[in-house]
Amino acid sequence: MKKSAYLIAGLMLAACTTPPAEAPVEPSSASIAASDEQPVSCEAPYGYGGYAFWIEAPAVPPGATLVLQPWYMSQPGVMDPVPASCLEGVEISGPGSLGEDGRTVVVDADAGAGAAIHVRGKVGDAGISGRILVFHEETQPLVGVWHQPEEACAGTTPVRELIFDPDGRFSLTWTPFEVYKDYWGGYTFNDGRLALKPDGGNHTPTDASFVGDVQLDSDTLVISPEQFGNPSSGLSCSATFQR
Repeated sequence: MKKSAYLIAGLMLAACTTPPAEAPVEPSSASIAASDEQPVSCEAPYGYGGYAFWIEAPAVPPGATLVLQPWYMSQPGVMDPVPASCLEGVEISGPGSLGEDGRTVVVDADAGAGAAIHVRGKVGDAGISGRILVFHEETQPLVGVWHQPEEACAGTTPVRELIFDPDGRFSLTWTPFEVYKDYWGGYTFNDGRLALKPDGGNHTPTDASFVGDVQLDSDTLVISPEQFGNPSSGLSCSATFQR
């Protein structure tokens, strides 16, 4: 099943004639066991692609727990769930521990801001790995995924994905498609002043200042569009960012 699959249910109406009452037949334990057993395949569904826990490394606070779910990525942005029982041999390094179930990561309560937990495991003979980033909300209030609402950007192009990671990295995307991003790099945020330091991208605006004062509330962020520049076509939006 694809990650975005829909479920459609149908209803059947009973016949009008009522059959004679019969004593219910209790299923045997053997038949219950047989009906509950579902074949699980841990083979790669395609001859191309690979396994991943996620596309973007999750940012979590100290003390958080995260259950690992493996996915098979046949192409960028297209992910199929893999049965949890197929994940084996999980090892982690960094400020965390592995739960008794072998796939729940518990972040240390004293993990430092920006620390990374590296996760490795196997699905069959194939390797799977990922990172979990630790952030402190009180000292890293920007961390998370922000966007500008479409309805507030009539005639302009909203930023649909502005990501600030706990390790001082950011990415900005006007129109996300699979794993596409417009540009990315490092950032600093001190006393309400945000400085973006791009070091790569598919479209890095030449008209952006990249440095300026911002207004930050818990769930809103105001950035002048001059700071992040204009998209490759159209004009950037000045609407407030939301989480």
